[in-house]
Amino acid sequence: DESIMSSNATNSTNSSTAAAVGNALWQKQTKINAELFALTYGAMVGELIRDLEKSDKIQEELDRMGHSIGVRCIEEFLAKSMSVEMNNNTQQAAAASFLKAQTFVDTASIVKASFKMFLGVTAESNLKSDTSYTITMVDNPLQIFVELPPDRAESLEYSQLLCGMIRGMLEMLQYDVSCQMIQSQLKGQETNEILVDLKQVLQEGAGDDYHDE
Repeated sequence: DESIMSSNATNSTNSSTAAAVGNALWQKQTKINAELFALTYGAMVGELIRDLEKSDKIQEELDRMGHSIGVRCIEEFLAKSMSVEMNNNTQQAAAASFLKAQTFVDTASIVKASFKMFLGVTAESNLKSDTSYTITMVDNPLQIFVELPPDRAESLEYSQLLCGMIRGMLEMLQYDVSCQMIQSQLKGQETNEILVDLKQVLQEGAGDDYHDE
């Protein structure tokens, strides 16, 4: 399909720009100890398990928390990206162009750059169609030292927070999406992969209600 081939070519260019922007911002970020971050998240999930018990309720709460974080992350990312200093004028112009995110497909690059900035994670994207793509991470900072108990291995999506983050970020870019972990190394799979599907394009300001979450 020519449209998907064209989108893939654009996505490849945006991916290089996203990596450059993400790396530049990551260098300026105050670094959080990865082990401490993972242990803190694990303790929070453990508390939710004790309080809510049911896996679907736990995932709903993780998704809600991730959504709120994503809203704040995208605001900070866009604000800092506008003033980031790139290596040359060509990279600077490319960065300004990709940040406009004119189409849903463009948002994959923003998600990847945001993950690099806030999580220090290098992610890859794969375009499925004009309304669907996946985000893949070889390393998931939330899963360090984690081994799910047998009774939770299938029912609990431990990293649902990341799905919520993507939903929150894209909602502020006027895209209502569904996100689902379709691969997880915690479940013995090769990588960590999130499927992002576009549900609808929102009207301007549709995400404003979430500023106060």
